[in-house]
Amino acid sequence: MLYPSPIEYLTAFTLAFAGGALCSTLLHKHVDRVRKEASTHA
Repeated sequence: MLYPSPIEYLTAFTLAFAGGALCSTLLHKHVDRVRKEASTHA
């Protein structure tokens, strides 16, 4: 059985972390925009 190299583990972690950070940032911006529109229409 072949084990992945440490570089592959690091690459996978980096991609997962960057994807999570990007999703979190986009969700935060979306929620801010929805709140701003809701307060404008209220």
